[in-house]
Amino acid sequence: MSALRPAWLREFDLSLPITAQYLVTGNVHDLHLDGDDGHFLTTVDALLRCLVENAYDLVYRFDPLEGILLDHAGAGVVSNDFFPDAHLGRATVGAIAKVADLALQATAVSHLRVALIIDGASALWVDDISVEVSRLMLVARRLAARDFVVDAVDPLAARVATSGSGRGVSPRNAVIWVGDAEADAPGWLREADSTRALRVPLPTLGARRQAAMELLPALDGFADSDADVRGAAIDLLAATTQGVTFRGIRNIVALARDQGTAPGNIDEAVRSHLLGVVDSPWHDPHLLARVQGARESVQQRVLGQARAVERSLDVLLRSALGLTGAHQGRRRGGPQGILFFAGPTGVGKTELAKALAEVLFGAEDAYIRFDMSEFSAEHSEARLIGAPPGYVGHSAGGELTNAVRERPFSVLLFDEIEKAHPRILDKFLQILDEGRLTDGSGSTVHFSESLIVFTSNLGAVDAFVESDRDARQRRILNEIHRHFTTELQRPELLSRIGDNIVVFDSISAATGAQLAERYLDAVIDTVRLRRGVALELQPQVRADLVAAALERLEFGGRGVASVIEAALVNPLARVLAESGDARTVSVRGLARVQDAWVLSVA
Repeated sequence: MSALRPAWLREFDLSLPITAQYLVTGNVHDLHLDGDDGHFLTTVDALLRCLVENAYDLVYRFDPLEGILLDHAGAGVVSNDFFPDAHLGRATVGAIAKVADLALQATAVSHLRVALIIDGASALWVDDISVEVSRLMLVARRLAARDFVVDAVDPLAARVATSGSGRGVSPRNAVIWVGDAEADAPGWLREADSTRALRVPLPTLGARRQAAMELLPALDGFADSDADVRGAAIDLLAATTQGVTFRGIRNIVALARDQGTAPGNIDEAVRSHLLGVVDSPWHDPHLLARVQGARESVQQRVLGQARAVERSLDVLLRSALGLTGAHQGRRRGGPQGILFFAGPTGVGKTELAKALAEVLFGAEDAYIRFDMSEFSAEHSEARLIGAPPGYVGHSAGGELTNAVRERPFSVLLFDEIEKAHPRILDKFLQILDEGRLTDGSGSTVHFSESLIVFTSNLGAVDAFVESDRDARQRRILNEIHRHFTTELQRPELLSRIGDNIVVFDSISAATGAQLAERYLDAVIDTVRLRRGVALELQPQVRADLVAAALERLEFGGRGVASVIEAALVNPLARVLAESGDARTVSVRGLARVQDAWVLSVA
């Protein structure tokens, strides 16, 4: 028995002398590498190979679609011993009854080892089992319980006294049920002492590496590459296909061959297979130029945050050059980039995330925002990733997983991350490290093409007592570290974010004045476009509005905007409602009367 044989198949081989019935479930529709001969086998063929090696005389298979087949007949079996025909019956209405009759006849033959493989068993294990299926299961149990007898007079005795495994132990009759899930089988079958459950797992790292060694030579240029390049390609394919079946890996290599992908870029074919898309914006030849030329336009959009803009664009530049994870000496499966925006409210954290989405993907709507204050309860995890099986809404999926599945190329903004429940924060460990997440239905969602952005206000209020900008930054960083390590006890999440924490500056008076001027111009444009009215602000009125807006700088840009709304937009609405058909409104004075603002117009 080869050491490269899958563990579940080795268990099957070793337990044949003592096990009557098997439940083989899990990844049963996949292919398997059995041994070191490089051949991929189906689950049934792998089981059949084991049975033949263990000197079974007859191996029958029942398939709900194909009917009853004789997969193997030993050399010493003659036609009158049993049914030697290659094909015993099509999948007709009476096929189940016929296979039950066949199994019943096999119980009367004591000198032959008989195995019955029932493929597609989950199609038979329904809630309302028919009489025919119930009879089949009872007959199968009798066949499996029938002892194999070695008769010294029997001329076959010498041949069967020692099994093909060389263990000197004769296997008994065996019934193998191959289905999708163990839970599909009837309870009495699952719980019987004579039943062994074998779950076929997804390929392990070692198995994926073995598959890569077998498949990658089909790529153009692989054989001509040096040993280091070939070894790196094999390791890359094995590392990036976690959770992928052998059939999937075979399809990935076929896709790479069709696209002319170089062995060293095999991860591009993996991405195409997992996401279902061929073209990636991250591989756009114009992306590098867009990122390099975006600094000035982004700084104009996010005022007063030159350092934050520069650090954020550096992360994009790294991803555009394919250097994400370069320090690890390999290509990692995590997101394309991770950013943690920290600082006071209203300083442009969300606006910068939108600007990055436009730089990367050419559209601001490639930005998806999640307000994490809505996920402060433990049960809200189901809303984010989907309810588990058996719960209401299971089939609907989760807000996050659905969004990423539909739009894998996006900027994901998790606003006020510190307000999320710690159990929900644990989900980000897998996202940030491996770039994937399993949703409530058990499906894997990949984040490898996303830019992850967190925002936080931690420490921002206390930092205002510091007059020095560097001191404010240190205070905010210390509070973030304390919150994640001491309060949440999630230092591992902070370690995955690494040095990607970007601290935003408070809004200065100069920046506040720029924002106020921008908001005033926006009001003038809106009135012209929506009401057809030319709005004129006298210089002194404009100066008074800007001065009033600067009184609320502690609330950042939002504070400036709220003053413009209260001091200009609200009283202007009253003026426009009373102005009738006037095409021009000139604001000549501004006054605050108690808690309200009043405009003087002409």
